[in-house]
Amino acid sequence: MKIKFTIKVGILAMLFFLAFGKMSAQSAVVINEVMASNVATIADQDGEFDDWVELYNNSNSTVDLSGWFLSDNPDNPDKWDFPANTSIPAGGYLIVWADEDSSQVGLHANFKLSAAGEQLLLINASGSTVQDIAFGAQQADKGYARSPNGTGSFVIKNPTFKANNDTGISAVGEAALAKMLTISPNPVSDGEATLRSEKQGLQTVEVFDQLGRLRLKTAFFNEAKMDVSELPAGLYVVKTEATRQMLLVR
Repeated sequence: MKIKFTIKVGILAMLFFLAFGKMSAQSAVVINEVMASNVATIADQDGEFDDWVELYNNSNSTVDLSGWFLSDNPDNPDKWDFPANTSIPAGGYLIVWADEDSSQVGLHANFKLSAAGEQLLLINASGSTVQDIAFGAQQADKGYARSPNGTGSFVIKNPTFKANNDTGISAVGEAALAKMLTISPNPVSDGEATLRSEKQGLQTVEVFDQLGRLRLKTAFFNEAKMDVSELPAGLYVVKTEATRQMLLVR
């Protein structure tokens, strides 16, 4: 009886593996992070701050995404298909820009994300739903990310674009960004701030409020004065093509 029981358990375990092992392999790639309100976090190759979706491969093998789909509409699950030969390496990340602009080079989906919240689906080549997530209202320049990375529940946190969700921007990264754009004084209370940058050439500067509305736009070479006297007191995002800084107006 004991031997028979052991055999039965072994057979059941094998059947379980055969039934669900394939499912696990198909589900190795997950939606790992979403940003639905990219005001000034990171720009695509054309300098545009668009919504983005990050995929992560939890497996030890490269996964071919040919024939897979991404959609924001459960009634249209094959809304955007990954180009042929698109793959994601073992333990790797892949970014899809949700900007409704297929004319751009790279992975650009034919839909945008809503900062008010919506649904996002990842469909594999067999037509099975690998991921189906729903998110509520999002904060500007915050990620909606899995924690722990690749496996955990979604939380709103500082973004970790194409990187492990359990880490943040390094101190070195922050220092490098600071050299690319500095604002002084900050906070500013006299209606004028000085912009300085180590980047050569003409730069466009845009100032957004916390609702993502453009409040100022100007251009400068390396150093310039910026009039903020018309801005109500509050916290603003100042961005160029390469970076961003927070500005407090009093």
